[in-house]
Amino acid sequence: MWWEYNRTDEMVRIAQELPLLRDMLTLLRFVNTHKVIGTQSTGNMPLKMVREVAAEFVNPPTLDVTIGKHVYRLRSEADIWPLFFLHVLAEVGGLLHIAPGRRWRLTKDGKIFLDADPLQQVSFLLAIWWYRVNWLLAYPVSGMGDHLPQFFNYDVLNELLSLELGVEVPIGQFADVLIKKTGLSWLSPENPYANEFLQNSIENMVVQILEDFGAVACEYRDKVIGKSKISKMYSFKIVPFGSALLEAVAMTQL
Repeated sequence: MWWEYNRTDEMVRIAQELPLLRDMLTLLRFVNTHKVIGTQSTGNMPLKMVREVAAEFVNPPTLDVTIGKHVYRLRSEADIWPLFFLHVLAEVGGLLHIAPGRRWRLTKDGKIFLDADPLQQVSFLLAIWWYRVNWLLAYPVSGMGDHLPQFFNYDVLNELLSLELGVEVPIGQFADVLIKKTGLSWLSPENPYANEFLQNSIENMVVQILEDFGAVACEYRDKVIGKSKISKMYSFKIVPFGSALLEAVAMTQL
């Protein structure tokens, strides 16, 4: 196995402390000790349980948003990306059995996962995302259509593996290279913001996911839009843990 040849105490520490992995273990243990009944329509976690498990995450997500005098309360598990992302990885990865109106259950593989090596846990989860999940889940915008170009995930992986370790890469530059190489397109190319939307899709589907997995370090800069100032991803670089993780995913067969 790849990690047997690239294992260091530092790599193990990074994997063990990765919030995404810690939150996944929290979710699996929560399901194993609580009676979680999926909603009748989608099988998603009921709101009461969403609030309970999200409160146990390393960085508990915001569930209710206040704008002015109005409070927009949580309506669905799918509204909470950190939890829904883990839900999808666990279900597609065969760690959880989920069905509408039925109790969520930890599978045999899910129980094995709980006690697995942390490096194997992290690489398995990223491989599930890379090879088995439709990445449009992270950028569900109608202008992207229903499917990405054929071999898109493989082309992205090859491009990432070609980057020099620790060298800053502007996100716009990286996105434009991938858009050209993969043939990624917007359904209405005449839209003046089409390329910006495509760049945003690369940021959401690729770089932000890798940031969650501890594979890249990102630089954010303030950007003024109208009268508002937001923090926007400017660049990223592959870190040593990320380089090893991407190599492991490249060698994974799912």
